Amino acid sequence: MTDVAAKSESNNAVEHHDHHDHHPTERQYWIVFVALAVLTAIEVLWSYLGLSGPALVVPLVVMMLIKFVLVAGAFMHLYFDMKIKYGGLFMWTFVGGLALAVLVYAAAISAFQWHI
Repeated sequence: MTDVAAKSESNNAVEHHDHHDHHPTERQYWIVFVALAVLTAIEVLWSYLGLSGPALVVPLVVMMLIKFVLVAGAFMHLYFDMKIKYGGLFMWTFVGGLALAVLVYAAAISAFQWHI
């Protein structure tokens, strides 16, 4: 293979890779950072309200799930890497499975509490 053909082939491979390589921008990282900081502050404030039972736990679990989606989607690149091929289907399937697991866990805990 000549040097020109090898260089052309490597350029095509780089262009092909760059075309399918989507990652968050720096601005998107900052937006996620601010959202995570705000949600964490709200969680801390919520825990000091003196609530108990579902009034305390349910909002904290919802905020935890939102933070998980942000971290998994942006920092683990689940949303951006799979967006081209599957339109974000992989990430939303992953999040749906997590939400289902939390619901099953909550149902199991509440069932045990009724029998004690």
